[in-house]
Amino acid sequence: MKKPIYSLAIVIILSILSLTACNLEAATPTGQPGLAYTQAAQTVQALLTQPAPTNPITIVTVTNTPETPAVTPTEAVTATPTIEPTATISPTPENCTNLIDFVDDITVPDNTAFLPGQTFTKTWRLLNAGTCTWTSAYSLIFVDGDSLNATSPVALPTSIPPGVEVDLSVTMTAPGVPGTYTSNWMLRSPSGTNFGTDDDGTGPIWARIVVQEGSDELNLGSPDWRDPLDASTNWYLLSTEYTRFTVEDGRMQMTVLEPDHGDEWGLSSRPELENFYLQATFITGDTCEDADRYGVLVRSPDPNQGYVYGFSCSGRYRIYAWDRETYRPIQEWRTTSAIKAGANQTNILGIWMVGDTIRLYANGQLLGEYSDDEFDSGRFGLFIGSPDTDNFTVYVDEVSTWDLED
Repeated sequence: MKKPIYSLAIVIILSILSLTACNLEAATPTGQPGLAYTQAAQTVQALLTQPAPTNPITIVTVTNTPETPAVTPTEAVTATPTIEPTATISPTPENCTNLIDFVDDITVPDNTAFLPGQTFTKTWRLLNAGTCTWTSAYSLIFVDGDSLNATSPVALPTSIPPGVEVDLSVTMTAPGVPGTYTSNWMLRSPSGTNFGTDDDGTGPIWARIVVQEGSDELNLGSPDWRDPLDASTNWYLLSTEYTRFTVEDGRMQMTVLEPDHGDEWGLSSRPELENFYLQATFITGDTCEDADRYGVLVRSPDPNQGYVYGFSCSGRYRIYAWDRETYRPIQEWRTTSAIKAGANQTNILGIWMVGDTIRLYANGQLLGEYSDDEFDSGRFGLFIGSPDTDNFTVYVDEVSTWDLED
């Protein structure tokens, strides 16, 4: 009966020694790596029994649901972080914006005058102020006002990225009846949406013209006096340190010898005029720069007074009153398509004066009407001027006048 008791004791002792040995083997190792993570909002540190890895410790915070299974400490666990990339969204036809910034009128500024039925080309310079690229699927389209007989829509010639300028042109025709006309245009996207200027893209771009009668409508008949300038009989030929007039080969030649000395003129020896229409034909020489100019002096009571009306080589016109030393503009320089700009061009200048009413013409086209009463009569003459062109030359081929009733 004793033997079984001893056997049981031995079994119990061996079991205790075995359990003690297991606990000693599982003692926390010094310096072994660990993995920290969050599970159900609780931080747990697991110490692994495998040999230390050569890679540094990776510590990652992971939010799990309560159903996440526990990590079995039988192998090293390396958690890989999930990094959300910062998204860069490129504009697409679905999420980009269309907007125009108007830059300039390259041709036909507002209120440019045209004869009835005259054809012209309107060109706008526009900036792509949106985020969409304008492709050839975009078009320029007439939206309201007067179409001026223009074709619409007009497809864009090339792709225009955001921030890039483009010149867009439309051929138009002036109506047959005098008046002011406005033609409004916008761009149209491939989806059929019209857009334009202003902050909300609702503003149009436009062409605004004035249709006016020409000198042919004056029904003046033959001139009362005409000089083909075959001789200098009717003129005091100007000859100064800066400017010289001569008559040769059936034309008067006006030459600026030294520039930057203002306008200089020579008067005709003809009697004074009060109410009249005067017309002169000018031909520019081989050099004709932007601000070089030429024209007439009218109603000049003496050589230092009168109205000065002229054209520039850039295709502009101006009229001012000169009173010995005082310059008073009536119309400052203004561009018109009626004047042929540049060298070797022929332009016919006309001025109509009755009482205090002044009408200006270029190549038979009425440019504008003004009122001024400083000078009511006087002689007429021819002038030339240049800011910086040596030997700027203009030829005068003919001068004619018509006497008018007040």
